Amino acid sequence: MPTYTIFAGVNGAGKSTLYSILLQENHDFGVRVNSDEIVISNSGDWRNKSDQAKAMKMAVKIIKDCMNKCISFNQETTLTGRSMLNNILKAKKLGYKIIMNYVGLNSPELAIQRVAHRVSMGGHGIPEEDIKRRYYVSLSKLKELMSLIDELYIYDNSKHMKLVAKEIAGCRTLLENNCLWLSSSHLFDRYTNEFML
Repeated sequence: MPTYTIFAGVNGAGKSTLYSILLQENHDFGVRVNSDEIVISNSGDWRNKSDQAKAMKMAVKIIKDCMNKCISFNQETTLTGRSMLNNILKAKKLGYKIIMNYVGLNSPELAIQRVAHRVSMGGHGIPEEDIKRRYYVSLSKLKELMSLIDELYIYDNSKHMKLVAKEIAGCRTLLENNCLWLSSSHLFDRYTNEFML
């Protein structure tokens, strides 16, 4: 069964970091789809909107090609665009297993700090107002999409990357009781506490 693995979360949350960590643990995520990496591989500039648009078109084409061939692929997303629901529904129809790794942070301000640090190291930037908006929209979209995901793993990266909750085959398990943003989002109000098992 092919897999569609999604690395989701607001800008600066640590999606690429988590991808690298899991890749080192010998996970196979198939073809990589990341428009930021496409910009770099084509010698583009993240500040150039034309380069960004070309990279996004290429990312859409790669996803279509993967689905047409029914091969596994992975994608990074903030979940704030309109395409994610359609991609997931199409992939499910084609028999894909949908796996999402969602990375969250305690506040939009922390996301802004992380992006600023990335820019200082030569990485790509995102306007602060976009990060603030995407922080809340991303969590809202996660809530909407949860029922379509076969395996959901939620990580908190406010201090260091930590798996705090998961949902597999409809069974929600809370692994960490003191994750502030997860508690306030009410995503896991009904769950099994692994510490009580």
